Amino acid sequence: MSHSSSRLNMVGITWPIFVENLFMALIGLLGLWMASRLSDGAVATYGVSNQIVGALQIVFRVASIGTSVVVTQHHGAGDRIGAGRVALAGLSAAVWVGVVTALLVGLGATQILTALHLPGELFALGVPYLGLLALALAADSVAMTMIAVLRAYTYTRVSMRIVLLMNVAQVLMGFPLMFGIGDWGGFGLTGLAIAMIVSRLIALVLLWQGWQSKLGVQPGIVDCLRPDTHALKGILHIGLPGAGEKVAYRVSFIMTVAMVGSMGAAALATHTYVWQSVQLVALFVNSVGFGTEIVIGHLIGGGRFKEANRLMLRAVAWGFTVMFLCALASFFITPAAVAHVSRDPQIIALVGVIVWIELVLEPGRSLNTIITSGLRASGDARFPVKISAVSVFVFGAGLGWLLGVHFGLGLPGIWLGYMADEWVRGLCMAARWHWLGWASYARGTRRRILSHRARA
Repeated sequence: MSHSSSRLNMVGITWPIFVENLFMALIGLLGLWMASRLSDGAVATYGVSNQIVGALQIVFRVASIGTSVVVTQHHGAGDRIGAGRVALAGLSAAVWVGVVTALLVGLGATQILTALHLPGELFALGVPYLGLLALALAADSVAMTMIAVLRAYTYTRVSMRIVLLMNVAQVLMGFPLMFGIGDWGGFGLTGLAIAMIVSRLIALVLLWQGWQSKLGVQPGIVDCLRPDTHALKGILHIGLPGAGEKVAYRVSFIMTVAMVGSMGAAALATHTYVWQSVQLVALFVNSVGFGTEIVIGHLIGGGRFKEANRLMLRAVAWGFTVMFLCALASFFITPAAVAHVSRDPQIIALVGVIVWIELVLEPGRSLNTIITSGLRASGDARFPVKISAVSVFVFGAGLGWLLGVHFGLGLPGIWLGYMADEWVRGLCMAARWHWLGWASYARGTRRRILSHRARA
């Protein structure tokens, strides 16, 4: 792969992932709006259930992240047989995780909703909804890994089309199932869960066809139930640290949200408004991170370490610049959008302060996200977790508490903690990459793949 083709591949791989992620985010917002058309209780149930979905998706990422990275490495080395074995091992892991998740969530719906403090009068709505949602989550576990494998083989446009079709099907079925047709009143919120289940099944059929036609991999019953233990070890070596990083971040974030809650309704509302804006801005850098991980994984597998280094420098420069421009757009758009939905002068004033902090925070996030993806693709998966486990608690939660609560800066103090955390992690990752701390892991990955290919 030449210098120029690396850049073309990077752009070609990244933009479908961005479209896919953007569409998923918009579907989530549409689901919230649809629930709001039913009742406030439906909104509360939908919101609580989304917390469960977010937590379980971290578990699902163990298989999807690990499988994606290891497949890219084997595929980049020209080891198609090894890549296929890893894909099937990841699929098997995803199937088992999905089945266990469906059983735990479905059978324990009442206990889970009680632990999350859903009001008792909403249990009649929440328990059947969560029970059906468990089936959709099982399908999501499998679909996430199958999509990750298509991306790893660089078929990002195929995965994008499947995700778009899945979500369009969910919306087209969701409206009549939730709100009814004619004299039939519909199923309410459970109708959305039914639409999710059917749309996921459609996606799984399309993904199976895509694996067969594009990858030449045809999963069988045995493949889904009995994973290749050697391949599974490689997946877990990458996937577990990747999930661990997400867990640490989520725990620290929950801690900071609790701090914000103690500051009053205005601070909590402001945090919610700005955080929604941040999620949209972060879609770009997350997509670049996925694209970087895929291309660098191929280059590492092929032993093209210098090309991987050049690609990382371009990805960081590209992501850093565009994220600053996105943050600049948010700087002007977010306060205007919040002023349109809220007349509270305290909220509007707080938003005006937070967007200044966001302007500095987002370039740090781009540095952290993109280089972490590259380190993981090289096989250096544990270093980002170690740094994150310290930074998110010392700076994200610790400094946020010190500035926001102890010194009384309020919500801006919490966001200054977020900013410090992103920059500390970003600079640590940049130093790790610059001083070639990843190179020994990359060489080890290359040797392992060549040894595996020789034995095959």
